[in-house]
Amino acid sequence: MTTPPVQQFSASVARYAAFIAMWLLVWWAAMLMEYQPYISLWYPPAGLSLAAFTLMGYRALLPVLTATLIAGFWMYLQLGSTLPFTTQLINTLILAAGHTLAYGLGGLYFRHTISKWDIQQLPQRILYFLVITLLTTLLAALFGSTAFVAIGAMSWTDANAAWLNWWVGDLAGAMVLTPFFILLLSQLWDYDVSWLRPNVQSFLQERAHTRLWSHKITLMLVLVATIITIDYLYSHAAIAYFIFFISLPQMWIVFTERLETTLLSLAIVSVFIASWFGFYGVDNHALTYQFAMCVIAANAYFGLSVPSLLSHNRKLHHQTRIDALTHVATRSHFIQTAEEKLRGQRSTDFPLSLIVFDIDEFKTINDTFGHLIGDQALIMAAQSVRTHIRQCDLIARFGGDEFLILLPEQNLAQARATAERLRESLPAIPTNEGMVQIKASFGIVEIAPGESINEALQRADQALLKAKRKGRDQVVSS
Repeated sequence: MTTPPVQQFSASVARYAAFIAMWLLVWWAAMLMEYQPYISLWYPPAGLSLAAFTLMGYRALLPVLTATLIAGFWMYLQLGSTLPFTTQLINTLILAAGHTLAYGLGGLYFRHTISKWDIQQLPQRILYFLVITLLTTLLAALFGSTAFVAIGAMSWTDANAAWLNWWVGDLAGAMVLTPFFILLLSQLWDYDVSWLRPNVQSFLQERAHTRLWSHKITLMLVLVATIITIDYLYSHAAIAYFIFFISLPQMWIVFTERLETTLLSLAIVSVFIASWFGFYGVDNHALTYQFAMCVIAANAYFGLSVPSLLSHNRKLHHQTRIDALTHVATRSHFIQTAEEKLRGQRSTDFPLSLIVFDIDEFKTINDTFGHLIGDQALIMAAQSVRTHIRQCDLIARFGGDEFLILLPEQNLAQARATAERLRESLPAIPTNEGMVQIKASFGIVEIAPGESINEALQRADQALLKAKRKGRDQVVSS
């Protein structure tokens, strides 16, 4: 049942109102932690605005602009400004436009790139996010400082001195909090954020240890409080650098908890660092703590990609070893295994035999019954052979309808007996014209000491050709 338009409008208005309230709340928190006029240690609205434009696109323009306008008027109210309302409105619009334009450009570009991403490319996604965040916050700092000069709140000299600290504060807020706000807003607006998550959810579920999460986050907060307290007491520049060691327990969380928990821990730690910094007022080391928050966040994001990379590498490794259709070994894996076995063989380690076989009249099966039946013939033949050979034997698909079998500790006579048994055990496949018996021709050789696998393959292939000439469904040894 469709929702009436009035209810849809009311729901949208409520969500936008909730967003504006959230933006003003984090803005107010940033204002409480200013260590220079208009400059906070970290600026959460930067992360919220970037997240909004990334998720909502152009629909974020009105709520972000509205929130920044309200914040501007609130600043004038706090300052007890006697400027005419028209002047306040123009000045607030200039400030709001600078913030909205910068984060709108960055968020919309980020949103545009998301649709082009391969879900497996988590490290590339993280790098793209970090670069876009870096450039977007730089743009916001330049637009913002220029806007303050334009409204007469700063001189060019003040703006030139403030823009770097402004940029780093915005960068810390955006880099640490944007992914967290994206997850939060996706719950409010029910957006798909699967592109944000590593594509290894089963692995993440296996490694979750949520019972210990409170212990881990407590450890991090205690470390933060201890470092900043010692920094305040001793006022030595080197002490502040110990904040970078927070990366270690943060990576512990990354590798043992879910994505949501990791992003929440980053948000909590950043708030705690900013709060503790504001409490003690260790302003001389502000840049150190700001860059520490950025580095801790970047390390955590790249840490999230490790399980994805491991999973992707396992998949690639499996693809190089196992044929996708028949689930037996691939040609490259067979050749590599055979070469390794031959390199380790001494003359007393032989016999070692090789079988090459292919399905008779395979093209006729494809042409008569279709490629799906042909594929089924390959699968059933491969699985039949695999169930009738020893665990130490190796079967591989050589290509098309041709297969290889490596038989350690079997001489030519034993290998021939094995081939006869395999030939007789081949199954029949069901078709729309009834059951069709799979038949195959076999070529067998015993690999001689000093003979390469390629030389043995050539001899086995010649034996297979002789079996074909003899009328197929034959076993020929060489």
